[in-house]
Amino acid sequence: MTELVLVDFDDTLVETAPAFHRAREALFTRLAEEGFPTEESHRVHHEEVEPEFLTLFGMGPFRLEHSFRETYVRLCTAHGRSQSAAVAETCGNLGKDFMGHPEVMEGAMGALERLAGRYPTVIFSQASHREYQLGRIRDAGVTGIVDEERIRVTHRKTRETFLEAVRHFTSSEPRHTVMVGNSLRSDINPALEAGAQAILVEPYEMWHYDNVPPVSTGFLRFTTFPEAVAHLLENGA
Repeated sequence: MTELVLVDFDDTLVETAPAFHRAREALFTRLAEEGFPTEESHRVHHEEVEPEFLTLFGMGPFRLEHSFRETYVRLCTAHGRSQSAAVAETCGNLGKDFMGHPEVMEGAMGALERLAGRYPTVIFSQASHREYQLGRIRDAGVTGIVDEERIRVTHRKTRETFLEAVRHFTSSEPRHTVMVGNSLRSDINPALEAGAQAILVEPYEMWHYDNVPPVSTGFLRFTTFPEAVAHLLENGA
C-alpha cells in the first residue's frame, strides 16, 4: 500500500537538462573556435572539471560559470598556450544566468494535482542553494498544489537523505513510499537502497553524471510524469 509519494522537480516536472545542454554546447563551440578539439573539450569538462566542481559548488547552475572557465584554463595548460582573460571571461559568462523561468513539462502540473489529491505527496529536490531552488519551485506553480512545508530540498540525494525525508513525512516503513524521478543516480538508486519503491521518468537524454547502472531492476519506467501518475492512481505502485 502506498502511503507517501516523493516527486523530483528538475526534469521530472520542469525541463532543466535542455538548458544545461545548450549552455555546454555553446561552451564547446566557443572552445572549438579557439582551436581546441571538441572531443578533448568534452573529456576535460565532463571527466576532470565537473566532478571536482560538483564537490565544490554542488548541484545547480552556480558552478557552471566556474567550471566553464576552468575547462578553458585546463585546455590552455594542456596545450602549452597562454590564457586570454577575455576568452576566459566569455567562457565563464556562458555559464551564468541561462536558466530563466522554469519551463513546466506538458501535463505535469495537472498530474501533480491529481497525485496530491490521492496520496500524501512531497517534492524532494536536490540543489546546493535551497532558496534559489525554492524560488524556481514557486515560479513553476508547484506551491499552488503542494504546500511549501511539504517541499524538501537537500544538498545531495543519497540513501541517508532519502530516509531522512521519509521519516520526516511519515511513520510508515520505506517500502510504503514511492520515489518518482528522472535520475538513476539521484532518484532511483537512493530509493531502492532504502527499501522503497521507485519509478523512473525516462529523461530525453541521460546526463553523463546520472548515467550509472541501477542497483537493481526492481523499479518501473515511464516516458512522462503524467504516465507515471496514471499508473499510481490506477495500481497504487
